[in-house]
Amino acid sequence: MALPENNLENKDAVRPLASLLPHVALLLAVVLLGLSFVGIRAIMADQQASASLGFLRYGLATLMLLPLLWRRRIVMPPLKVFLMVALLGTLQFGLFHLFVNTALQDIPASRGAVIFALIPIMTMLIAAMTGRDSLNGIKLFAAVLSIVGVALAIGEKAFAADTASGSWMGELLFFMAVCCGATYNAFSGRLMQNRSVLLLTIIGMSAGTMVIFPIAYSEGIGSVIAGYDTRDWLWLLYLAGPAAAFSLFLFNWGLQQLSPSQAAIYVPIAPIMAAAFGALILNEHLSHLFLVGLACAVAGPIIVNWRRN
Repeated sequence: MALPENNLENKDAVRPLASLLPHVALLLAVVLLGLSFVGIRAIMADQQASASLGFLRYGLATLMLLPLLWRRRIVMPPLKVFLMVALLGTLQFGLFHLFVNTALQDIPASRGAVIFALIPIMTMLIAAMTGRDSLNGIKLFAAVLSIVGVALAIGEKAFAADTASGSWMGELLFFMAVCCGATYNAFSGRLMQNRSVLLLTIIGMSAGTMVIFPIAYSEGIGSVIAGYDTRDWLWLLYLAGPAAAFSLFLFNWGLQQLSPSQAAIYVPIAPIMAAAFGALILNEHLSHLFLVGLACAVAGPIIVNWRRN
C-alpha cells in the first residue's frame, strides 16, 4: 500500500531537521561548558581546593541525574562495558579535573585554553589509531583551524612570558588533561551505541567522583564547604546542573549519534565562549581578533560535518 504523497513530503522535511539535533546538542553543551570556566575561576579565587570542587560538582550532578532513572527500564551493561565506562569516567571526571586545576596554578588560563583546543586533533589521532574513526586531511585542517581560532580569540595573553614559573609542568599537566578528554571522546561513542546514555553518564560520573574523593578529603572538604559563600553555592549549582549533568548528557548523546571526530571538533568553542562570558561577567579584556577566532572555531564543525547535513 503506497503512502500518501503529503506524508512522504513530511518525512523528507523532518529527516534533515532530525540530523541537526546532535549538532545542536553539542553546540549547547560546549556553550554551557564555556560559562562553567568562569564559575570555576570565581570559586577557586576564594577556595584553592580543586579536588573538593570536582567532588562536589560531579557528586551533585550525579544526584541530579539519578531521579531520571525512576520508573525506567534499566538494563545494566555487560561487566566489560561497565568497567570501560568507569575507567573512562575516571579519566574525564577525575584526572581531567585534577590536571586542569593543578596546571592553572602555574600557567595563565588563556594558555591553558589554547592547549585545551588540542582535544579535537588528539581525539582524531586516538580514534584513528584504535580503528574507531577515519582520519583525512579535511578533518586535520578543521582541527588546526580550531586551534588557530582559539589562539586568535584568546589573544596575546596566551603567549605572554610567565614570570611566575620557569618550568613546563603546567603545560605538561594541561596536555595530560587533553589526552584524558580525547581518550574519553574516542572510546565513549561506540560504548554508548544501543545503550542508555543517561545510565552510562551516571556510571562515568560516579567513578570520577569516587576517584576524586580521597584527594578532596585530604584538602579538608568539610572546611572547604563551610567556607563557601552564597555566590560560591550559586556557581556550584550551575556547575553541577546545567554545566555538568545537563551539558555532559547532551555531549554524550552527541557522541552516541556522531563519530568521535564530528563531536570533538565542537570542543574548542568552549574556551572562546569562556572568554566572551568572562568579558560580560568579569569585565575581562577581549582580543581585537576575538570575532575572527570565533569564526575559525565555528568553521571547524562546519567543515567536518557539512557532508552529513
